[in-house]
Amino acid sequence: MVPTSLNGLGSSEAKVGRRNSKGDMREQAILEGAYELLRTVSMRSISIDDLAKRAGLSRSSFYFYYESKWQVLSALLSRVTSDVYSASQLIFERPAGMSPEAAIEHAVSEVIQVWEQHGHVLREVGDAAAGEAELQAQWDTILGRFIDAAAAGIDRDRATGVAIDGPPARSLAAALMWMGERNLALMSARSANAIPLEDMVETVTTVWLRTVYGLEWKPR
Repeated sequence: MVPTSLNGLGSSEAKVGRRNSKGDMREQAILEGAYELLRTVSMRSISIDDLAKRAGLSRSSFYFYYESKWQVLSALLSRVTSDVYSASQLIFERPAGMSPEAAIEHAVSEVIQVWEQHGHVLREVGDAAAGEAELQAQWDTILGRFIDAAAAGIDRDRATGVAIDGPPARSLAAALMWMGERNLALMSARSANAIPLEDMVETVTTVWLRTVYGLEWKPR
């Protein structure tokens, strides 16, 4: 099932195609078709004709909306990232009265679920970014937004005595975010070196709680 986030661009990083009120449905069809194709076929193996045919468009019509298949992947990345960011929200800022243990565990669980849903897109981004400079820059910008939000949360919790002292907040946030990104990417790639899915919540939550708060994870 195509995620609801594809019905509206969640952030501005993507370099999307030209838009008009009549063309939105066609552009949406391109994105939804690409999202489904990527479940079973790599973007490197998908042609413009494949994307156009899946959307019920001619090749020339496709180019009215996107200049390349990598631009389509860029648009998909921006949209699925909004779901990952929403799932991570409790890492960045907790409601009053919620403990760090509950917030981190819930957020980690939500991120894993969302990543499982969108992993086929994020896996393709990881594969393509090394050869596509604009896509790499977009991914770096997105991760930077996550890191900045996590660092702000760490600084707030240190200021109130909830979090323990340690490395500069942004450096710590970067280490934790890149750890999570790599582990989830390995999970999506079905790597033998990935943390087993059944151990992921405990493992990642433990790392966050110990390094940021000096706390132990206790399963609820």
